[in-house]
Amino acid sequence: MRRRHKPPVFVGFGAQDTTSEEKFKEREKRDFMTSILKLIQSPNMTLKDLTDQVQPILKQTHYEIFAERLKGFYQEGVLLLMDFFQDVTKQLSDPSNGVISASSILGLFLRRMIVAFEKLSFSQVTKLFTRYKDYYEAGQVGMGMDESDQFGGSLIDSITSQSGRFRSGLGLGKSFERSHHGDGKSDDVDGGFFSYKQAEYFISRQGFLLQHNENEALSPAKLQEKITDMLRSNPDMAEAHFLSYLNSLRVKEYCTALHNLYHYFDRNTNIGSDGSSGNKNREEAVSRRYAALNLASLHYRFGHRDESLAALHEAIRMAQETNDHECLQHALSWLHRLEEPGTSYTANLMARSVWKSEELNLPNITSMGVQSLARNNAFATAKPESVFEFLLKSDLLNCQHSQSHFMCVSYAQKSALWEMYGKRESSAMCSLLVLNLNTAVNGIFHNGEAVCIALCNVARCHADDGNYSAAFDIISSAKQRFPKHTQHAHTWMICEQQLLFDRAVMNRKFGQAETNVTNIRALNEDEAVIRNAILNKEKGEVTQSLTELTQLLEKVKKDKRKYVPDFPCRVYLALAELFVQTGNHTSGLSHVLDCITHAKEHHLQYMVALATVHLSFIQFLMQLPQPALELLRQQLLPIISHGNLFDKARTMYCYVRCLVAAANKGPEQKKRAALVSAVNMMDTVIDYFKQLEAHQRIKDAVYYQARLYNELGKTAERNKCAYQFKQLDSQYPTFNKVSVCVLSSSCPSPKRKLEQDDNIQPRKRHNSNLDEVCDSRGSSSEESLLDTIVKPSCSHAQPLQFSTKNDVGHRDDSQHIGDKNTNSGNFQALLDFRIDSGDENLKRYLENCPRNATYRSKTIQNKIIDCIKDCNVDDLLAEAKDSRNMCIAWCCPNS
Repeated sequence: MRRRHKPPVFVGFGAQDTTSEEKFKEREKRDFMTSILKLIQSPNMTLKDLTDQVQPILKQTHYEIFAERLKGFYQEGVLLLMDFFQDVTKQLSDPSNGVISASSILGLFLRRMIVAFEKLSFSQVTKLFTRYKDYYEAGQVGMGMDESDQFGGSLIDSITSQSGRFRSGLGLGKSFERSHHGDGKSDDVDGGFFSYKQAEYFISRQGFLLQHNENEALSPAKLQEKITDMLRSNPDMAEAHFLSYLNSLRVKEYCTALHNLYHYFDRNTNIGSDGSSGNKNREEAVSRRYAALNLASLHYRFGHRDESLAALHEAIRMAQETNDHECLQHALSWLHRLEEPGTSYTANLMARSVWKSEELNLPNITSMGVQSLARNNAFATAKPESVFEFLLKSDLLNCQHSQSHFMCVSYAQKSALWEMYGKRESSAMCSLLVLNLNTAVNGIFHNGEAVCIALCNVARCHADDGNYSAAFDIISSAKQRFPKHTQHAHTWMICEQQLLFDRAVMNRKFGQAETNVTNIRALNEDEAVIRNAILNKEKGEVTQSLTELTQLLEKVKKDKRKYVPDFPCRVYLALAELFVQTGNHTSGLSHVLDCITHAKEHHLQYMVALATVHLSFIQFLMQLPQPALELLRQQLLPIISHGNLFDKARTMYCYVRCLVAAANKGPEQKKRAALVSAVNMMDTVIDYFKQLEAHQRIKDAVYYQARLYNELGKTAERNKCAYQFKQLDSQYPTFNKVSVCVLSSSCPSPKRKLEQDDNIQPRKRHNSNLDEVCDSRGSSSEESLLDTIVKPSCSHAQPLQFSTKNDVGHRDDSQHIGDKNTNSGNFQALLDFRIDSGDENLKRYLENCPRNATYRSKTIQNKIIDCIKDCNVDDLLAEAKDSRNMCIAWCCPNS
């Protein structure tokens, strides 16, 4: 053994024995023995590290004796060191000694040390003492030094290496020369301080930590340094290259990982069970098979599918030639990963893998196969009960064989499936089970990808409920458990950016949302595309949003198996919301129906409910409130039970509007009861939006509630809502970049004409549109240039608001709510204004016009404008200025 701190371990045990008459508690004995075992097995360490580990397990008197003996070795010289080994020899040889058993782990260690020391020559003992002095001086002077390779080789290195050199025939003169020239530090081995057994223990320990809890393992740079030192001492150790391969995978270094993998199998083929050529050939064949398997795994991790399949087929060919069933099962488990998911061929591969693995008693492969088969069936439109039945079999297998890692994976997969099927509460429960499982092995808890996914799921649940502080606290916990250099850090990275994006869009902080989309693009391209399209829709950039969503939908249709089943539904609903936002709700109807069809095919209950809400809103826009209300009542329960706060608020908002609209044609008593119920539900809607910090939607809800109060005749409550709206509008103004010009083309600059009057002031145009339950309304930039609003200067005057659409700013609700102060507010109002002003040509044109719809297309508007092209804006302005009850305000974008 090559270990500098082992003789001080001797001293520590001797200090414990000098006052053996003192009584020790069972816990103290246990801590002492486990610490001694750890010190025996651990690699070399500095004197500071050694004292830090010894001091907590020794009582104060024992620790003082320990320190004095170390100091005595340093001051007294070689003689005291030799006497110490003689004392230990006597204790081991005394049968009446009840402290140390010669056959115990500690006894075997002491006997080995004594044998190695007795084989040393006088010059080698002198060198041993010289190296101990260097070790002690470095520990006293440079306590801040943590790197053990600052002080040369280990103390036990001197014992075992010197005795080994003596046995191997090296001359005494060479050893004496190295120990008495220079600074006395060991130069016989360049930087290596690991014996073969120590290296094996180190590799086993770090490999276990990389698989079980990567955060507990050494950092990638530090681990690579240790591996390099280990290879200096043991250049033929193949396992060190495999550990370096695993370390390279942590930081995604493809070339280094491939290099280390080749080195491992090149060296591993030279190690046989015995010297016979038959066994050697057999060992080489096994090594080649598993080398191909590991190469396939490496290419799979880096997304090289074709190269991975080629290596996998090579492994299968070699395994079939030698009838290696275990290797074939490993290869089969990789093969169904590389094949197309959701196909019957892949399902057959998985079923065969599960059956054969169970027959060969391979619980790891069996558990993985069952879980993969459940996932494949979920993507292939299997019923949810059959999917969870497979996962239950996996749970039983994991419990029987105590496979904590696969238990975490199983619960994480259940959480994902419950989320996909629309059971949000069940998904959160499974994520919490992952975090509460007792997965400790030798005191180390499992901290793999499943744990990171569970943390992100819980954080997303809190964010969906508006508890952003708790969500980001959980993300911070994930950052601590999975630092950026770890291989699972991308999971919390994308989750964090998604939560920040959702919050920024709610707050209308589009600059922050653009940054989040850029960050998401580095991790998931498709997720970034759909979120960027949603962002453009919110900003009013309709054309760009439509292009992105259309291209993404085509991409999804070409390769549906590449995406999770609920992703196409998200694209369909985003397109439907975009069409409804631009007033073309009939075009959005087809996308909603496609979403419902796809969701029902894959048993996505929540997506069916959400798409039905969109369908009911489209029916509401088509003046069919009663059918819309019936649809909402069918899907209200799953939304309220498992929906997030935003979807709950939107659904209740839509329900309120449909309820009021449906009751409008009924008797007065029923209508009033509906209004009272609607007002109460709007309180809940506003509270939900407040928790989500969706300020623009709060404005819409408050505005609509004010109108409900006005219809009920509750003036005080109406004024309170109006005041809240005014406060919100001042704090969170809405700038609509898209406005509509309804003036004649002969007017060179309506804005400039309006600015010439002192009573005309620019104002910020707010968008308080209730038509969008799902998203706030924007208008197409192709439609408009300027909105001209002639507004009253006193409360009882009637405002005239001109725009192209019949349903801008809640005015579509005027027929459902009998608010007499709500005008049409559309292009028709402008035409009526001209006719009332005495325009006979326009009146005759409208009477004889073949199309007299309330919604005027741009073509019809242009024809009407040509009919009234002699209209002078100055006449309109003069008429408004002469009126005592009218003033004029103009709207401009971003002013």
